[in-house]
Amino acid sequence: MTTAIPIKSPSLLLRPIEGDYFYAVNCASPNSLRVLNRTQYDILNAIDNQTSTLALGDQLGIAPSVLDGFLGMLTQTEIIRFDNQFSQPQKPDNPTSLNFWIHTTNRCNLSCGYCYISTLNTSGGMPEAIKKQLLHKLVETVRSRKLNRVKFRLAGGEPLTQFKSWQQFLPKARRILAEEGCALDVSFLTNLTVLTDEIVNFSKEQGISYGVSLDGEGSYHDTTRSFRSGVGTFDRVDANLKKLLAHGIPVSTSTVVTNANLAGLPDLTRYLIDLDIPFRYSIVKGEAIDANLLEQHLSASYAIMREAIENGWQFSRRHQFCDLKPNELGFQTCGSGFSGGAIYVDGTVNYCHVHVGDTTKQAHSIFDDGLDLIEMIQAVSHYEGPRSKDCQTCQFKSVCTSGCPVYRVDGKDPQCSLYHQFIPLIYELQARERLQLLREYQMI
Repeated sequence: MTTAIPIKSPSLLLRPIEGDYFYAVNCASPNSLRVLNRTQYDILNAIDNQTSTLALGDQLGIAPSVLDGFLGMLTQTEIIRFDNQFSQPQKPDNPTSLNFWIHTTNRCNLSCGYCYISTLNTSGGMPEAIKKQLLHKLVETVRSRKLNRVKFRLAGGEPLTQFKSWQQFLPKARRILAEEGCALDVSFLTNLTVLTDEIVNFSKEQGISYGVSLDGEGSYHDTTRSFRSGVGTFDRVDANLKKLLAHGIPVSTSTVVTNANLAGLPDLTRYLIDLDIPFRYSIVKGEAIDANLLEQHLSASYAIMREAIENGWQFSRRHQFCDLKPNELGFQTCGSGFSGGAIYVDGTVNYCHVHVGDTTKQAHSIFDDGLDLIEMIQAVSHYEGPRSKDCQTCQFKSVCTSGCPVYRVDGKDPQCSLYHQFIPLIYELQARERLQLLREYQMI
């Protein structure tokens, strides 16, 4: 290897953490983040894509065997290569699992002004005949495609108002799919204002998780999420979150950041860190937002996360920003149109839940003959391109995948500049978390 010339990945991010520690990550290779000491940083920083390893060793005063071992480690995730044939995430030939957004009902017990469901409160829940056909079609697809996992995200409307309707169906579906060698994961995507002991016990028994919409702490949540009477819902959601946690039921929250709640992000961040649950912050789509205030309050929130990391909080397991995929990366923003889709209350199959109930969009039905569920969602797949020229050459293109194609502007995510600021920070916080663990185990 002494005469070989090491070449840095064009997607390499090499930044300081603190003191004599740095991080390196190939933003096009999954799970490639590494914490480096000063010597390792100097080696990687000295690579200029022209100098051989022998010359590098002489230049830095490092033994060839030591240098070869370190560079060999970096090649495992293509932080460097010796042939300039760097790979990019590729779309698999076929999915091995399915992820369905199930629109269980158009009914909701809240009156949120920004709800995007065009058919809200126009009809009730999913009829039994639809659920029966869904299971039939699902078994047919699992059997023919040899799928090993299916996930249902039960949404609405408010899905927990339909609990009784799904209480018998879910164990039956899990049992039948298990006979085909396929696991069924289930989560409720809920406003969490409805929660009974019966629901809690069922969720524990069936291993059901919860995704909870949370606009902020206290009044920030109450301003946008209230009952039809006008009474805010935060106190009830707070109590129900803690009830789920007390019973060991997995729960995460999702916050859509708008001008109405962005000032509350720091307090919400502290609240969620104290609960120690996964949470996601997403920027509102199709609506203007104050860029300066957004940057200010996001920065304050990430400063709180940095402090929590020093106290043992697991940043990498607890926080997600928008659709960014800093570790697993991706070939497109989500699985819609490939391994995921949405099923409306009448059995219509859409590629994305944004379009449930929209009769202007191409769609299939679970009652259609001749097509399995994968063929249906791929037949109504959204158009993934084009992506802007900037995106095609960006080192972060596999992290953000140009954002959701439904909301792209000129071929890119409207928050592109914000991502360029915060993606390096997200990697830095992951590196700080790893550095903290190394110190705790006295490995450095």
